[in-house]
Parts: sequence; C-alpha cells; structure tokens
Amino acid sequence: MIKHQSEVPQGNALRRLTVLSGLLGALIKGVRASLSELGRHMEDPTDLESRVKKAKRWLQNKWTDVTVHFIPYLLPILHSLSKAGELVLAIDGSCVGKDCMALMVSVIWRRRAIPICWVVRKAPKGHFPEHMHVAIIGQVAMLMDSILEQDCRIFLLGDAEFDGCELQQSCLAHGWEYVLKTAKDTLVADHPNMENASAFGHLAASIGQKSLFLPQMYVTKQGFGPVNVLFWHDRTRYDRPLYLLTSLEYGPQAETYYRKRYHIETFFGDIKSRGFHIHKTRIEEPQTLFNLLIVASLAFIICILFEFDARTSAQLGKFCRKDRIDSLSVFQIGLRAVRFYARHAMNLSFQFSKNFP
Repeated sequence: MIKHQSEVPQGNALRRLTVLSGLLGALIKGVRASLSELGRHMEDPTDLESRVKKAKRWLQNKWTDVTVHFIPYLLPILHSLSKAGELVLAIDGSCVGKDCMALMVSVIWRRRAIPICWVVRKAPKGHFPEHMHVAIIGQVAMLMDSILEQDCRIFLLGDAEFDGCELQQSCLAHGWEYVLKTAKDTLVADHPNMENASAFGHLAASIGQKSLFLPQMYVTKQGFGPVNVLFWHDRTRYDRPLYLLTSLEYGPQAETYYRKRYHIETFFGDIKSRGFHIHKTRIEEPQTLFNLLIVASLAFIICILFEFDARTSAQLGKFCRKDRIDSLSVFQIGLRAVRFYARHAMNLSFQFSKNFP
C-alpha cells in the first residue's frame, strides 16, 4: 500500500497505514464490520482488547483521511477507466451502521459499482436533502478535474430521489451528461411558464411502441429546462413505465445508460448482506462509519479485482462449487478466493494499478 502514496510515509503516518492494512485483512477474513470482529481477526500479537482499541482509534482518529487512505488507491483505477473516453457514475443512498445513512457516488465498471465518494449522516432512513446531492457531486467534480488528463465524458445516473432541478443544473455546470428517473406526478410542459402542464403519468407511447421521447421540455412548477423527457415501457424488462429526465438527445441511449444504475445496488448488497454486514454494526457515529467505509470500499475493490485471477485459478474448485459459480457475484467469488489464499498462506498477487480492460 505504501507505493501508492505520494511520498514514503514515516512515523505515525506509516503506523496508520499499517493499521489500515490490518483492518483490511480483518474485514476480509472475518466478514463482519463490528469492532469486536475486526479486533478478533487483526494480525497483531497483542491481546483482543488492545486490538479492538486499535481498530477503534483508527476509525475515530482525526488523521484518518480519505485523501490519504483511499484516493491514492482509487486514482490508478479512474485513470485506467477514463482511457475509454467516458466514466459512468451512479448516485444512491443506503442504511449503514446504527440509524445512519450513506450517500454514495460510484463509478460503473463491468457490471460492478466501485465507490469513489460518500457522506454519512445520522438518519435511520429516508432521503438526503438536495443540497447534499449537489455537495457530493461538487466533491466528485473536483476529484475528476484534478485527475483526468484527457477529454472524458461523464454520465450521472440516479433514481427519483435525485431528480432535483439543482442537481441537474449542477451536472450541466460541470459539463456532465445525466439520466435521472422521476416520479409519475412530476409536471412536464413545452414552455417554461408551465401552461397546460401535465403529469408524466399521463404520457404514453404510440400503439405498438415502447417509448416516447420529448426534447426541449420543462419540468416541475418552477419550469426547469430545457430538459429532454423519456417515457419508456419495455414490458420484457420493467413492470412499470420509466419516466426519465436526461441531457442526452437519443431516447434508447438514455435508457441503456440508466439500466446501469442498478449496479450500485449490487455494491450495497455486497458490503451488507452478501459480504461485510456493514448495516449490522452497532457503530452509530457518522464520522466513524465514514472511515469504516474507507476500509469496506478498499476491501470490496480488492475482492472484485482478485476475482479475475481467481476464476481462472487451478484452486477455484476448492473455494467455489463450479456448478454453482454463476449464482455468485464477482465480489463473492473474489472474497472466497482471498480468504482461501490467506487461510492457506498462499502467495496473493494484487495491484490497485492493475489495468481495467
């Protein structure tokens, strides 16, 4: 982990990286995000109580910093993905810890959502206010501006929680494209004064068609726009019609991009019930959970990267039933592989700078 740092860490900085490495190993081996389980599985000669305190100190330390302990390992991934000329981002929220919510932006890669930025607040459930949507998009935009060295289109995907006018305006200000779901009662009209406006739910495609694309429209009582509007009802894929707001000028392209949004829900499933059970930890302090997500996100990335070696490994049958491998997610296969290699003290080759084809 040291080689990805901008300068060789020493003293306390090196000790914090060492503890982070121990927490990564503990989370992967124990697959539980509680302090007691992290302490139990840390490679440390001290007694259990000392290991638990060490884990807690790192998670609560003011020097634990996403720019030091996460971003350096994310940069080579984003650099590699950006070579394709586009990055697809998804925004979503989910419960973490005890009575807290995480708002997260992830980059989509090979049907996986790789976390890049998040915030945590005290709230047992519900939606984040729009100003927090705009704020996290601003953070991501600053990150992208600082690292992207070539022209790269950025697409943002989100469900109906994220259809706010300020968020759309923020995307346009940053030069991003977007595809956002909206509610069927959202008003739409062809003029900003919203005269003769109707609800999305009244839209319908022509007989025999599955979509209706309306360019240069205006939405909500505020008459935000112009924005392109898409009604899409493919009964082979969706039970209900999709109502989308987009900056894209071709309806089928907007639907194709929006479909990728569901992959971030797979990420939350992987770090929760299918993996680290981060929703079960009794930690209730937002900043501590924010720092715990650094550990969980790095562990998630390690697992999905290692899966591509694990799937072709001669050891595959020893940690996965080959006849049921299709029922496992990429993360689950990688997690089983890393745990198997660690348990048998086998050499494990891993690089955050591995190329993403």
